[in-house]
Amino acid sequence: MAARSPRRSFATSFIITLAPACYTGSAPQTAPPPKTEPVPVEPTKPDTLTVVTNPPRPTPPPKTEPPKTNISWTVTRHGADCQAFAASACPHPPPGQPIPPCNPPPPMKYACPNNLADGASLTVTQLANQADCFILPGPISCPPNVSCNPPPPRKVACPHF
Repeated sequence: MAARSPRRSFATSFIITLAPACYTGSAPQTAPPPKTEPVPVEPTKPDTLTVVTNPPRPTPPPKTEPPKTNISWTVTRHGADCQAFAASACPHPPPGQPIPPCNPPPPMKYACPNNLADGASLTVTQLANQADCFILPGPISCPPNVSCNPPPPRKVACPHF
């Protein structure tokens, strides 16, 4: 008897889809639908053309240049919400002069920084010619003749209206 060679080709696979079986029982009796009168439809004008267009592309946000001077905001926490107030200095006229009106911008909502206690506040600063905002570390006192390594500023999101 001759040796049989191994199979090198296989049958192609196939999928069988079966439809559900038919039901031969009696269907429940339902009332016939009420008769309605046809609604007259106005014919459309053949010369009218409806044009469907895509909405305009979204415009990228305008690129703002970094400020030329430092800008500061005071961030305060009341419960679960935080607000940022722009630091504004109203002018003080010389004695005897009328006081000019001072209308600082209203406070804005701000995401609460980590570790900010209820009722506490901190200062967020955007340094001149930089796009990022930071919480700068406070003054540090070092003993004489000892080098100190102050903590780095903490980067946070800038407040925006």
